[in-house]
Amino acid sequence: MNVKRWIPWLVVVYLVAMLVMLPAKVVYWFPLPDNVRLSQVSGSLWQGTAGQVAVDGIVLNNLNWNWQVSSVFLGELVVDVDLPSRNNPFALNGRLLAGSTKVGAKDVKASGDVNALLQLVGTRLPLKTGGNWRLSLDTFVVTTPGPVRWCDELKGQAEGQKIRVLVNNQWQSLGDFPVELGCNESNAVTIAMHGDNSLGLDFNGSINSQSLNAQGTVKPTPRTPEGLARMMQYMGTPDAQGRYSFRL
Repeated sequence: MNVKRWIPWLVVVYLVAMLVMLPAKVVYWFPLPDNVRLSQVSGSLWQGTAGQVAVDGIVLNNLNWNWQVSSVFLGELVVDVDLPSRNNPFALNGRLLAGSTKVGAKDVKASGDVNALLQLVGTRLPLKTGGNWRLSLDTFVVTTPGPVRWCDELKGQAEGQKIRVLVNNQWQSLGDFPVELGCNESNAVTIAMHGDNSLGLDFNGSINSQSLNAQGTVKPTPRTPEGLARMMQYMGTPDAQGRYSFRL
């Protein structure tokens, strides 16, 4: 038996084994953004848990990850992530992907509290708002991502659930607001709502890091709270169908 012939393979196996068994705590050495803090890390680098992840003051508990080791040797990083809803402002479960020229996601389910999401993305609404949100992504891919290139392929839906707003110191219930997601020819994420909600809100829009554009209409319905129906009158003159137009 020629032992020397097997030495390079044994070295490779040894290095791979060492890589796979790296403790999760090596993530403390990674150059994380200033607004991100990790603590209570356990497990291995490839299959582990962060007891707490703080992002801009929002604390996430018990984030679990499971890297698909075989994908590394194919030139792609694939990781399954799970963030439980218990003790968290939102929940997340799905697969994230990254390669040399693309990033993406597959079979992602997420949900949470509207106000926590608004705080995370730094958005303020004109009226105090409450409720929940849900996101379902079947497929998402963006090649050579950049400030204006956010989307090459996207199939998914989102929904605001049990939304309510504070009008004249009283909470007004608005119900659910389903949204369709996609991509346009400018590689921006598209959002669309088709009027099947309590405000008759119907619009199409697009978003990337440089701009948010939307145009559509609202129309009072029998489900529209009286206070909000009166506020719509300040949007101008309705069309023949009673719709008020807007553009962002």
